[in-house]
Amino acid sequence: MQKLILTLTFILLPMMLLAENRDDVILEIVRRWEERVDPENGLPSGLSGAAKGYHTNLERGTLAHGTRGAAEYAAALLASPKKEHHETGNIVLARLIDLQDQDPESRTFGIWAWYVNEPLNEMAVPDYNWADFIGATLAVILRDYSDRLSDELREKTKQSLEFACRAIIKRNVGPGYTNISMMGATVTAAAGEILDRPDFLEYGRKRILRNLDHFRETGGFSEYNSPTYTITVIRELERMLYLVTDSECRAATQELFDATMQTIAEHYHVPTAQWAGPHSRAYSDLLSERDRKGLLTRAGLLTNDEDVARDTFFIPLILCSESLQRYFRDIPQGSVERSDTFAKGRPGFEENGTTWMDKTATLGSVSFHSLWDQSRGLIGYWTVPDAAPAVLRLRFFHDEQDFASSTARHRQIGPRVLSAFGLLKNWGSMHPSFDRPKDGVFTAKSFRIVYQLAAKGATVRQLDDHRFELTAGSIRAVVHVMENGSFDGRPVVWRTEQIDGRASVVGVCYEGEPRDFAIPTMSDIRMATAVELLQDDEKPSDAPIRAVDSDFETNDGPFYGVVWPILGDETPLLSPLRPTNR
Repeated sequence: MQKLILTLTFILLPMMLLAENRDDVILEIVRRWEERVDPENGLPSGLSGAAKGYHTNLERGTLAHGTRGAAEYAAALLASPKKEHHETGNIVLARLIDLQDQDPESRTFGIWAWYVNEPLNEMAVPDYNWADFIGATLAVILRDYSDRLSDELREKTKQSLEFACRAIIKRNVGPGYTNISMMGATVTAAAGEILDRPDFLEYGRKRILRNLDHFRETGGFSEYNSPTYTITVIRELERMLYLVTDSECRAATQELFDATMQTIAEHYHVPTAQWAGPHSRAYSDLLSERDRKGLLTRAGLLTNDEDVARDTFFIPLILCSESLQRYFRDIPQGSVERSDTFAKGRPGFEENGTTWMDKTATLGSVSFHSLWDQSRGLIGYWTVPDAAPAVLRLRFFHDEQDFASSTARHRQIGPRVLSAFGLLKNWGSMHPSFDRPKDGVFTAKSFRIVYQLAAKGATVRQLDDHRFELTAGSIRAVVHVMENGSFDGRPVVWRTEQIDGRASVVGVCYEGEPRDFAIPTMSDIRMATAVELLQDDEKPSDAPIRAVDSDFETNDGPFYGVVWPILGDETPLLSPLRPTNR
């Protein structure tokens, strides 16, 4: 009976969204893609969004023809009720398959470049995830629209999916790479059934079971609480349940789906309509309207939304359990605080998350993280009248770019967080690995710690030598800084900034002429801060952040300790005096 209920839930929701206007939805998807088609080559184009060096060598904003977009455009054409669209879909799909590296001796065998106009050998770093992303679309095409392909193209598409699976299996990413580990399991299991390849199905089954074991052991994903990648996980779990009939795969997938939706539900903050932090990885500070609508639809609170229907046509979404729906509907009564273990790690490098929320605000932090641009290790939201929610974020800049080699350790109790900073000696600047300097030397005009508030009417002012106030609406974030903080032996100097609607408290670690910083040989890093969220009628703490001696030491050297008495915990928060290996 339980299996029957799950099956009915899975079937009824997409029917509810699409039964009355299925053809209209498909035609609108096609129309939107056609608006982007380049008449010279028949493929959709768009502006590249990644920074130069992040896989691509194209400058951000370059007009390019994406292979992943071409796959989705082909699928939309083949799903259309119009036969002329099927013919175009065959043409686009054939071009896409020709762009795959199909040389078994090549190290990029089975994958695609990001862009038609930037071949694999011209990319900064080929992205092996493209076997997963495009392979997933090929699996849907072969399952649902195989009869709309020519005989020759059908066989080529099967071969292309096989090559993508071989690339996925050779790479064999583990559960630590959360979204791709899930997607690879789905693609290989689905291909196993579609291509009648028991070896692919067995691999996909073992991989989804391995992901489930990892989730049970750690209580979550390595890419924890990520608005970007947890949504991807949910979509891949829904894809698995849509494409794969194998009972073991389905049982493991359903358990992961329920647990993942519970994680999302427990971090959804109704007053701001935001996904509370901390976030391991995110591409934006605010939850997109598209993703928010998708979550509310899964919670049964939104029906017949056209945007959701278009986004979920190929892979219907699934309703979460009734017990979770209240999290997307009810405003917190009083304050709520939860703790999560994301990664156990070695001593001093664990990743434990804390999330606090009440009827107007939320604040989240993780015990250890890098401050690269996709990390939201300390982030808060609160309501602002007649405006988007305020976003408070902690950052560390190398010149004008978030610095991947910087770290922060946090201790949070309620709406207060104590933070201590350090450096990593084996990471890059823009990205943890893509731009690592061989000698560990970075040239810099500035290094800055930044508490940044983005909100309508955001303001900043200095209260005294060691306290600063960021305000938006009725809530203030008071930033406390430790006396005598130092960066490579230099004092950290604090100031305020207000630029383009963003108010900031800035700790200047270095600012001046470009000079080299040899991270592996740096020492004397003692930088600590704290922040507290307060309502209008609440007074900020006047307790200073105190440095304390510590005898804690790892192979990387000694740690320093800091205490903020207002937390009520005199156990020092520890951070390394010198740069460490991750």
